[in-house]
Amino acid sequence: MNMQTRNDPFILMAGVYLTVGLLAAIGTLTVEAGLLEPLPRLRWVTVHFVTIGGLTQAVFGVLPTFVAAHSTGRRSSAGRSRWLQWVSVNAGYPLLLVGMSTGSTITAGAGAILVLSALLSLLVTVVRLRSPSTATAGSARYFRTAPWFLVVGILAALGMLFGVHGPGGYFGSLEAHVHANVWGFLALVVAGVLLTVLPELLGTDRRFPRARTITYWGLTIGAAGLVVGPWTARHELTIGGLVIYVVGTGALLASVVGTYRRSERRRDSRIALVLGAYFWLLVPVPIAPFVLLFPTAVPAAAIERAAINGLVFGWLLQLAMAFLPVVAVAAGRDSVEFVDAIATAAETGPQPSWIQVGSANAGMLLLWLTAVPLADGVASLLTLGGYLLLAAAWAAFVVDLWTALAGERSVRRRLEETPFG
Repeated sequence: MNMQTRNDPFILMAGVYLTVGLLAAIGTLTVEAGLLEPLPRLRWVTVHFVTIGGLTQAVFGVLPTFVAAHSTGRRSSAGRSRWLQWVSVNAGYPLLLVGMSTGSTITAGAGAILVLSALLSLLVTVVRLRSPSTATAGSARYFRTAPWFLVVGILAALGMLFGVHGPGGYFGSLEAHVHANVWGFLALVVAGVLLTVLPELLGTDRRFPRARTITYWGLTIGAAGLVVGPWTARHELTIGGLVIYVVGTGALLASVVGTYRRSERRRDSRIALVLGAYFWLLVPVPIAPFVLLFPTAVPAAAIERAAINGLVFGWLLQLAMAFLPVVAVAAGRDSVEFVDAIATAAETGPQPSWIQVGSANAGMLLLWLTAVPLADGVASLLTLGGYLLLAAAWAAFVVDLWTALAGERSVRRRLEETPFG
């Protein structure tokens, strides 16, 4: 039984959850507009629709293919274990959401354990695909290291659910959970994908190839500090990890920008989404030491809320907008032709519009402005406007994603080509 079908089931479920996440964002809009009573944990549920529901599902789908593409003579196996992973994730994730929404610790814990079991099975799949000649070569080590951070993130989530914390207490576990899942797991996968796909996407050689090593160790060691620091309540580890992480991210961006400048392709909206995404990832960096060391001198709660919005909607959602429709087209291909298929899909498939780029980043700017002390009512208006702009960009993205999954041209392009009147 082969999972290499025309539409990878993990990518299909990513599309489902990102679509439901859009509806949750619209629900947030109605709450902010006063049309609906506040719903319990709506914000965190929306966040998890993007992270576990969308991006993690997509990673489960393509990670073995990326690893196999870096392993000479390997093909991404897609037998019974892959279907068991899919069932475990998609049985566990709804339980996790229901448990979070209702406050049922047992239900949420059962869901988290199912997701963890699927993750451990994925790790076995990835290890089996490794070949000795590529064990430490290229981008493969990004893809092999990343899932271990998700293991830590899920364990931190279980600790929060069952009241098992380190010296940093509940909020230390919360930060460790977010940092492991986002700054560790997803960031390493994204970096590996960018370094693998971008040269093919732009039709040129990668610039600054040695920066790949700096990127890997900077992100890995930095993310480890960002996980261990909050959990142990050691601010020096958190700040040290942050500094190292910024170095790794800087090396990654140097590769991205250098490769783009070498290419003859200009005004690519995908590159704009990538650069915008990393801008919102790095915005909290100069503020973080003040939040850690002087929490009463700054609006720490508002800054933390804006930072998490930036991570999820500014960074992850924009990266999904840039690449997930392209990956969706190529996902059914064998690992041998997978990267080439992505490059072909990028030329012929849906391209994000510049209005979408502007709407996503303008929305994030408004949400970040809510971290500044404002007059009564202004923060609510900014939140309303921010979610409205994000929802508009998100809706265009969902259309492009499902268009790609259907194997057709972009709906927007077809509408532009259709005469009216």
